[in-house]
Amino acid sequence: MKNKKNGTGGSITRKSFEKFFAPSGPLARRLEGYEHRPQQLAFARAVRDFLLNPGQLIMAAEAPPGVGKTFAVLAPALLESGDNHILFLTASIALQEQVIGKDLPKLNDLLGKSFSYGLLKGRGNYACLRSAAAAPNAYLLPLAGATPLDLPRWLEETETGDLSELALPAGHPLAAQISANARGCLGNGCPFRGRCFVAQTYRRAQDWKVIVANYHLFFSHILTKGSFPIRYEWLVCDEAHRMADAARNAAMVEADAENGASLLRSRVLSGFDKLLNRNSVDTSLFKKKAESCREMLSTLFDLVGLKYRQSEGIAERSEELFHKGEELGSELDKLLAPLREIEERFASGGFENAPDLGEAAAVVRWIEEVKDYKRALGWCLSVENFPNWGYWRSAAALVSAPVVCGAIVQDALAVKTPEKSLMVSATLSIEGDFSFWSRETGITPDVTFMASSPFDFQNQMELLIVDVGIPVASEGYDARVCRVVEKLCEENGGRTLVLLSSMRLLRSLAEHMRRRQREYEVLVQGELPQRELLRRFREDETSVLLGSVSFREGVDVPGNGLTQVIVDRIPFPHPNDPLVQARNALEGQKVFVRTTLPNAKMFLRQAVGRLIRSGTDQGRVALLDGRALDRKDWKILESLPPCKYRRLIVKG
Repeated sequence: MKNKKNGTGGSITRKSFEKFFAPSGPLARRLEGYEHRPQQLAFARAVRDFLLNPGQLIMAAEAPPGVGKTFAVLAPALLESGDNHILFLTASIALQEQVIGKDLPKLNDLLGKSFSYGLLKGRGNYACLRSAAAAPNAYLLPLAGATPLDLPRWLEETETGDLSELALPAGHPLAAQISANARGCLGNGCPFRGRCFVAQTYRRAQDWKVIVANYHLFFSHILTKGSFPIRYEWLVCDEAHRMADAARNAAMVEADAENGASLLRSRVLSGFDKLLNRNSVDTSLFKKKAESCREMLSTLFDLVGLKYRQSEGIAERSEELFHKGEELGSELDKLLAPLREIEERFASGGFENAPDLGEAAAVVRWIEEVKDYKRALGWCLSVENFPNWGYWRSAAALVSAPVVCGAIVQDALAVKTPEKSLMVSATLSIEGDFSFWSRETGITPDVTFMASSPFDFQNQMELLIVDVGIPVASEGYDARVCRVVEKLCEENGGRTLVLLSSMRLLRSLAEHMRRRQREYEVLVQGELPQRELLRRFREDETSVLLGSVSFREGVDVPGNGLTQVIVDRIPFPHPNDPLVQARNALEGQKVFVRTTLPNAKMFLRQAVGRLIRSGTDQGRVALLDGRALDRKDWKILESLPPCKYRRLIVKG
């Protein structure tokens, strides 16, 4: 980011390499709070050996919390990479920020090298100057009672246009108003293209030695554009257990009723009047046809609401809906037909002056969006690929996603085969076996490595299995879980991370915990940006953080600020989840042992791994699910760190 030199030199000697991780080496001398761990050195050696072995292209490695896997991976990668560029992919915002804000700056200093790096985000994370110029209010309050934000001044002063600089809470309208989403982007036809924050960031990234990005961005670029736009030769995939899910999310197809209707509204189309008139298009007739299509779309989704329940899996095609979708598609084709000449002229460079070029770019972008929407709607209504794909209704939208994503991951990596690919996570194996992860991702590593944990779990951690005495589906389950969590937090004096399996239960618990004043602050997911929540949780040692599945990873709070992790249940997916239903249909009776149970074990290990982060940490994990002991055939305890455990049964 700040350093201009890309190269890091050739291979270093093994002796000097090992000195770096030695008890008296640079890490120990200059890194505050550093603990020498033989496991980190062993992992770094394995990574270096892999990088120097020309016959090995893919390595899969598991390193439990506390090993220091980021340094163990990046230090040898940077020392041995020569002129190669490194793409570092991860899943969570927290880890991206840690790598960019802490790890890479420290390595830059400790290694005595000068390498550039930066964080590449999806375009929606940057401000669009054209959208900001059209914002009706230049002075907006990011939070009630906060100092007014001078938006024009920020746009002039910011170097990146990254909306995170504004520290807006989740869902703040300003972000949606000025973000550089693909929808509405005029590309070369934009009058602000010379200062475009997205384009500038991507140009700078071509020179970065280390490009940090997330999986969704990576897979989205490849699935939509056929390639990743930034040069790289080595690929590091951290949190590699999330690769298949990220590929699934990137491949997801959605046809939302409101999005479709907004494309066809008169106030959107009125912006095209001048250009259409100059190209002999009857704007009045054009808008009437668009309104007719919008009415057909509304009728279609009214019928969707009658045919399918919310979040219900769809296994068979409705011929009535499919036929209505085909009729709408035919009308959309007729709507676009008079615009074909404008589309062709734009593609051939026929618009020369800036105003015409901008207007034509807006029309062509709109045409592309209508075509994309038509394809998405047709795909979701066809239900042709069940059970390889899941189909369902989500509010006023039809959604479809692939069930097994190994082929998608394989194809994405094959678009540009890296010279070296290193897949790393705290949880890649099930009881020492990488085959489940390999099957889910389609990746067959040439070499695998498993680091042991540096922690003494028998003396540092206790596992409390709480049988709440009532099934999850029972009416009083939420209330009982709330009382149990409250008691455990009170006993512990706060200092707790609570991980819940549903947003419904999260809301219930937040309300329950705030019914009276407590000696500790209760922080709740969704009320502040995740980064701010984690900052407050770290700084206030007695606080309690209530979160959902997204907080299973990326929470690193060593010391007395986190001495208890509460997990409400073994993280099995809901049986009515459309993707679960599709997978059940795809794999039959073997699905539980083959897929559901291994996934649940991985997720649970991630959650438990939040507790012990250093050699001096002490604490307990409370799992509110008696099945962990009752169902011995599931081997839940065998998949967790070896520690003392006890059982508590709640009655009444």
